[in-house]
Amino acid sequence: MKNILVLGAGRSSTVLITYLLDHSMEWNAKITVGDLSLKLAASKVGNHPNGNAIYFNANDEKGRKDIIQNKDIIVSLLPPALHLAVAKDCIEFKKQMVTASYVTPEMQMLDSAAKENGLLFMCEMGLDPGIDHMSAMKMIHKVKDNEGIISSFKSGTGGLVAPESDNNPWHYKITWNPQNVVMAGKGTAQYLENGKKKLVPYHRLFTETGKFKIKNYGKFESYPNRDSLAYISKYELNGIKTLLRTTLRKQGYSAAWNAVVQLGLTDDSYSLHDLNTISYGEWLSGYLPENTKWKDAPLQERTAKFLGVKQEGRIIKRLKWLGLFSREKIPLSEATPAKVMEDLIIKKWAMLDDENDMIVMRHELKYYLQKKEHELVSTMILPGENSHRTAMAKTVGLPLGIMVKLLIQQKIVLTGVHIPVMAEIYEPVLQELQEYGIEFTEKETY
Repeated sequence: MKNILVLGAGRSSTVLITYLLDHSMEWNAKITVGDLSLKLAASKVGNHPNGNAIYFNANDEKGRKDIIQNKDIIVSLLPPALHLAVAKDCIEFKKQMVTASYVTPEMQMLDSAAKENGLLFMCEMGLDPGIDHMSAMKMIHKVKDNEGIISSFKSGTGGLVAPESDNNPWHYKITWNPQNVVMAGKGTAQYLENGKKKLVPYHRLFTETGKFKIKNYGKFESYPNRDSLAYISKYELNGIKTLLRTTLRKQGYSAAWNAVVQLGLTDDSYSLHDLNTISYGEWLSGYLPENTKWKDAPLQERTAKFLGVKQEGRIIKRLKWLGLFSREKIPLSEATPAKVMEDLIIKKWAMLDDENDMIVMRHELKYYLQKKEHELVSTMILPGENSHRTAMAKTVGLPLGIMVKLLIQQKIVLTGVHIPVMAEIYEPVLQELQEYGIEFTEKETY
């Protein structure tokens, strides 16, 4: 019997655990789910005869090792900072490991040890990163196999809200980690455009957006991810002129979020005290200058003047909808500005139980074949089924589950620390994902 251990029973685990349990009879496998909350882990396993829920504390070294050494495949959905300790245990006890998180330099340093022990650590095996890599490499290899010369590759992914649940002026709701939403874009974005390295600092990031339409779904925009340059080698695109990876939002989001950034409300470098004695409006007012001719105007007008936007325009309306001009007291006593914003959007952008999310992924690839330029656009749109089987949970959980299946079936001979950019991984994974409605449509023009 194979023993599979899933570490972490949060939102992204639901579809993964269901997939593993559904296949456990066929695989003759036992699925153990470990979490700090035994109750949460038990709720994900239910009464399945091949499922087991346990208490798991990644910071308890002895307890962690005792659990891992008795398992065969470890799927880590823990916070990224905890993966390394688990990975080192997997080396010690010769266990395979799968995770959806980015490969860190520290994780990459385990590559030799994993190879020496005949182990595969497959990382970045979720949505973004994950399905983005696999679908991109399928396109890239297809063009190269036909002797096309790739000149440009642009890719974007967004965790959004389904049209029927899109009922706020931001056209956005929390489908993933709210802290990541507030902190998005910190640092300087780097990408390649027309053969030139481009740098976009945080204060300009949300002003430099791309725009496109998707039939029946409306207008979208994209802002650059932190480091697209690293993917020149990862995607085997040496010599390419343009390479850009982005995050997708519905049109209008970035301009309004840029206002939040310019006001200073996403800063996490200092804490404010006695916040619970003031309102959101008073908090916002503190960021506006006093030495202006409009310092005595109403807060909404002063904010518009400071930002250089129309007082009755869409940006101010979005800020007002968030409650930033309100007299409501801030429910935190001490917090960074970023934490205040995080707490606010958790309430305002909450996804209700009867609402659905939606994943949009889009690749644009330009290439030359026999001196003629072609453009290939590949698009994936996946609405969520319900509040448990969300599009986000499906697109993160299913690739992980299928990877476990490939390991159990011993169809992968690869060893070391890897991301899913090779055909032996992406072909079977993308093929099975189609059975769950996760598929791309392609349109080519020339």
